[in-house]
Amino acid sequence: MYEFVPSTYQPISPDVPVEEIAKHFQSPRPQTDGVGLRAVNRSEFTLVAPVVQPAGPAVFLERAEKACIEAPYWENRLGTVHDLRVALINDGQQILFCATYSDEFKPYVIDVIRFATPWIDYMFTDVAVGYPGLASDDAIAYIAKHQVQANVWYGGPNPQASPRDIAKSIAVATALDNLLDATQG
Repeated sequence: MYEFVPSTYQPISPDVPVEEIAKHFQSPRPQTDGVGLRAVNRSEFTLVAPVVQPAGPAVFLERAEKACIEAPYWENRLGTVHDLRVALINDGQQILFCATYSDEFKPYVIDVIRFATPWIDYMFTDVAVGYPGLASDDAIAYIAKHQVQANVWYGGPNPQASPRDIAKSIAVATALDNLLDATQG
């Protein structure tokens, strides 16, 4: 997607060697079966939809605390989401939904519909104009209509690691720390 040729590339700052840029470059490419950028096994999803006026912003803000409290439960059911942001933008005229996830586009959307419909519907029903609900046959068309591709996106360090890989690594490191502590104690 973006061409990076180290031999001819000029970094933004003259204080940064091109070799440093090359070590971190992730070569983003368009998603295989959908909108969004992808770097190794990590992808971005960005949706911007109009908000029902005048009541939609108040409905969303009223629901935001509960949606935030439950976010880890619903997102962990998917097991592929690294981070998520949902916000009213442009003085409450639009709602922004941004996620970074591991895997391809279609499996991600299918998993969101399968595992997180009540939560997504709670945030978007009576908030986003024309939102049909994720169980609707019109859900995919709604997503396609309002999804946009980021122009600048960073897949994070280790874009090959999924949330499950990261959780497993932390569990192994914790177990090793506990074992080492036990042998020293």
